[in-house]
Amino acid sequence: MKTLEQQLSRVDLNLLVSLSVLLKEKNVSRAAETLYLSQPAMSRTLKRLRDVFDDPLFYRESAGLQPTDKALSLQEPLSEILMSVNKLIDSTKFTPELCDQTFKISLPPLMSRQLSVPLVREVMRAAPKASLLEYPASKDPEKLLKQREVDFSIHITTPANKEEFPSELIGSTYGVVYGMKGHPLAGGNSVTMEDCVKYPFMDLNLDLRSDADSQNPVDEYLAPLGLKREVTFKSGQLNTLVDAMEDSNNLLVSTHALRSVDNFRERLVPIYSMKGALDIDVYLLEHKRTANSAPHQWLKGLILETLRGRAFNCEV
Repeated sequence: MKTLEQQLSRVDLNLLVSLSVLLKEKNVSRAAETLYLSQPAMSRTLKRLRDVFDDPLFYRESAGLQPTDKALSLQEPLSEILMSVNKLIDSTKFTPELCDQTFKISLPPLMSRQLSVPLVREVMRAAPKASLLEYPASKDPEKLLKQREVDFSIHITTPANKEEFPSELIGSTYGVVYGMKGHPLAGGNSVTMEDCVKYPFMDLNLDLRSDADSQNPVDEYLAPLGLKREVTFKSGQLNTLVDAMEDSNNLLVSTHALRSVDNFRERLVPIYSMKGALDIDVYLLEHKRTANSAPHQWLKGLILETLRGRAFNCEV
């Protein structure tokens, strides 16, 4: 049994265009003129059309060519096909207000509030028919991208296969130890990391999809120093962690970008900055299949603009 592609391989799209013009003009000479063809060339095209559809398609009367019932039955579906083909070819001309696509993005818990809220607002304003789905970050973003589970992923490393997974630097951040206002170490001018690890920590779960215990980059920084944190509570919800820190001496390791979130700025104080010691580059990853997709590249621009303007535009 022949596949659809095999059956259609014998059909020249130009034949369908010619048939559409013939149905409108009902005259070989005018149809040829419309398509910038000679009359003999259009006559040969009509002969090929008759062979393809096994029907005369037109018969001559004093008023000109008249379509057969077969030709008339083809007119409406032919118009729809040509409009679909035109839309397919013209798909690079992206109009946000007409976009009804669903976009999927995975990002770390820290950036969820900073990115999601302003991004959703901008998408709703520019593309009211589109929708966004947010997924938690993963240690293996390439897998999510390859399996089409997400369209974009925000991650702290670049993929090994840069051809299949293009990436773009969003910005750089650095690690900061935070405590609640009133913490014993707050306001100290000579606080060290050794001082910090004497207190318990609460920690962000960086990969909610994995059963494995994901290691925070700060632990890789501490290991060569012979230091280790005592983690009393771990969650993928940043608000939950900060709420749990109330009335305690627990500390939290996050990035300098945390200070750009209004309610956290009022509740948390930086205890120890690891700027220069624990600097982290943050990247936006995508799959090569979306590199030439106008809707995806439009959203990519919004993501980069939102994060660069909000999440990395502050100091601690």
